[in-house]
Amino acid sequence: MMTPGQMQTFYTALYHTFLSPILYEDVDGQYRGLDQNIHQSEGFANYTIFSLWDTYRALHPLFNLIQPSRNNDMIHSMVAHHDQSVHKMLPVWSHYANENWCMVGYHSVSVISDAMVKGTTNIDPKRALQACVNTSTVGYYDGIDSYIGVMWPRI
Repeated sequence: MMTPGQMQTFYTALYHTFLSPILYEDVDGQYRGLDQNIHQSEGFANYTIFSLWDTYRALHPLFNLIQPSRNNDMIHSMVAHHDQSVHKMLPVWSHYANENWCMVGYHSVSVISDAMVKGTTNIDPKRALQACVNTSTVGYYDGIDSYIGVMWPRI
């Protein structure tokens, strides 16, 4: 049995999990994309502010359990980000119609993979896989070329 103070702490923390990522589109589903053009979200609600370095381990797996539909929309938003990126990369730390590049790694891949394994996304598996491979093999990002050249042959 939890004390009232523990309950308050728990529900305050749970509330904080819902503050970000945020919905980023107008009432008609239009939003400014990473390419600075206006796009229409079709079949998903567009989200932004993916601080994936901070959220890929616990927040998105939690969303797969308690908000799978919302997390599915987030995954579609990540793949839309990839499609609009001149680098053909999934978000690293997206912020509205920008990519901040302020973290290392490509944690979107983990988020997408987790949702696919758990069956909580309806994203096309081939499209998602291509976005993940593209992101993980951009040689000029974060010194990836050094690892690719030493650790395994080109994909």
